[in-house]
Amino acid sequence: RINARKRVTLMREARYRAEAEVFHALAHPVRLQLLDFLAEGPHCACEIEPEFSRDQSTISRHLIALKRAGLVQARREGVRVIYHLSDARIQKARELIRDFIADRAREHAAVLAQGG
Repeated sequence: RINARKRVTLMREARYRAEAEVFHALAHPVRLQLLDFLAEGPHCACEIEPEFSRDQSTISRHLIALKRAGLVQARREGVRVIYHLSDARIQKARELIRDFIADRAREHAAVLAQGG
């Protein structure tokens, strides 16, 4: 039998693993580009490859990583596979991250301007 404290610890660890999986999926420029492309709307896999000038296996590998992290979903329409963002909030989260990066860059520039 698991006590309450242990249960909380296990739930917290599961949450950390889930967060790490999402951040890991976001930690590649091609995947970020794919998310931006899919934010425009659903796209057939056949439309994605030419847009990125990458081979099909590379695109597939990145889409699988995004799908595994729950960021992208796919549906089959005949022989076509249509990919779309699973939740628009992922783009909002990315906006927060971009704001954080921009703020850090401004702070760094200010330090450099002061001769530091």
